[in-house]
Amino acid sequence: MSYRKKWLLLSMLAMVVVLTMDLQVLHAQTKLDEMSLERWAKMREVERYQMNIAEKYYKEKKFDVAMSEYEKYLSLYEVSDAASFAQLKWSLCLNQLRKQNTAIKEGFQSVIDYWPESADAAKASYLIGKTYVAIGRVPSGKKAYQQTISDYPKNAVAVYSLAGLAEIAIREKDETSLVKIWKRMAFDIPRTALIQSTCATAANSLAVYYFRNGVFASGLECLETNYKDDRLFHYVYYYSRAPIGDLVAVVETQSVGYKVADQTIGFLRKNIETDLSTEQLTAKALGQWNQMLEVQKYTRRDKEILAAYRTMLGVFGNRDDLLSSIADYHGSQKRFEQSRTIYRQFKDKVAGLSKVAQSFRSELKPDEAVVVYKQLAGIDAENGATWRGAEAATYRQFRKYPQAIQGYQALVKTDVANFQKWIWALATTQHESNQLKEAIGTYRQCENFPENYKQMAACHRALKQHKEALILYGQILNGHEGLAPWAQLQIGYTYEEMTARELAIKAFQSCCKKFPKASYASTAHAHLQNKYKISVTLGGATDE
Repeated sequence: MSYRKKWLLLSMLAMVVVLTMDLQVLHAQTKLDEMSLERWAKMREVERYQMNIAEKYYKEKKFDVAMSEYEKYLSLYEVSDAASFAQLKWSLCLNQLRKQNTAIKEGFQSVIDYWPESADAAKASYLIGKTYVAIGRVPSGKKAYQQTISDYPKNAVAVYSLAGLAEIAIREKDETSLVKIWKRMAFDIPRTALIQSTCATAANSLAVYYFRNGVFASGLECLETNYKDDRLFHYVYYYSRAPIGDLVAVVETQSVGYKVADQTIGFLRKNIETDLSTEQLTAKALGQWNQMLEVQKYTRRDKEILAAYRTMLGVFGNRDDLLSSIADYHGSQKRFEQSRTIYRQFKDKVAGLSKVAQSFRSELKPDEAVVVYKQLAGIDAENGATWRGAEAATYRQFRKYPQAIQGYQALVKTDVANFQKWIWALATTQHESNQLKEAIGTYRQCENFPENYKQMAACHRALKQHKEALILYGQILNGHEGLAPWAQLQIGYTYEEMTARELAIKAFQSCCKKFPKASYASTAHAHLQNKYKISVTLGGATDE
């Protein structure tokens, strides 16, 4: 698959989500299946009474009953202003009852034929296209959408129909049609509150399309329909980055990616704040420079990235946050020694050394990291326990368990205020190093029930001490409602490890019976079927 086809497919699939979500928002705004309060106010009391009955059944999803009530309304009040709405809702009931063809021909079309000037006629026209597409009659759906756009060009349903056509174009991978639709929604349709979101989404999508094709000016023009001033510069930065990265990642389009990046950076540079007289203005300027820098990073051009950093140092000086960014970048390029040299230039020496230690850990040099943590504990005595904890964590990270355990044992004794933090670290390190008996004893000193009981039970099971594990699971079962289903499932697994087949089956069945709505019950149910060929009724549905 060529790069062009690959990115187009990915972008189209992404747009399915974007447009579908946006369309759902629009449906929520316009309430296609609801009548405006103004129309309700115009109805006579007897009309409202009958309509409310029908609406009640519709909301209860009793669509066959609701249909009868809408029909009753039509027979009683055929000349009322709400008759077209009753016919529309009758049609929607048919849709829900999977009688879509009847809904189209006898329902929605009747709204258009008998009440052509009503607000519901435009809705019905759009719903014809939507229904056709839903039942797989896409060519008819296209035609209906196009008819809606032609008949109701200034109505919100025209935009809904365009969005529907865009979804079809995405599914059919019809780039030409999709771009035409985006252009129309971005540039040709006056924005109103109801359609602003969809038109804006189309403009943003079109901008990304142009950026991906190396046409920066056209992408900018799209974004100018949505944003002004600082927001425009922000969204140029926001929407250009991914296309630049994708273009640069492929040899054939790399030069195009560089070109778009340079154009983006040149545009962003026009908005750079030059007044650094206050902290607020300096922060704004720094943010703008960082946006340009991030765009440059998407190009992966090391020379240009470093040049940008040097320029920023000239503008802002040796700020710790800027030095940190530069050093982090060197670290990302595996230039660890250079990054540590810069970290050591921090005005905040403690923060700088902390970064140095982390750099050694990233470079898989635990001994060097420990040396730095010891240095930190000396110069930052107030937070000595924190640095000794980091030292122990370093040993643990590199599986030097004796040293890690020794460190945590010391902290348990010396940093009483954080006893629970260190006792848990000690217990989990012992567990991780397979010192299971010691871990069990340490877990007993932890106060984070039920997590400590879970880990103790795991240790007992690893030691083949199944009865002890069962006791702990029983305590969780009776003492923690949220984890009770999990504990019941673990009881079943533990009995299996004991080769107690009947007890295991009973435990799994109990999980299904006691906790039918829990996901663990579904797991137990599947396990019973797969391992024991036993079918069990859960006794309830899992909550959505």
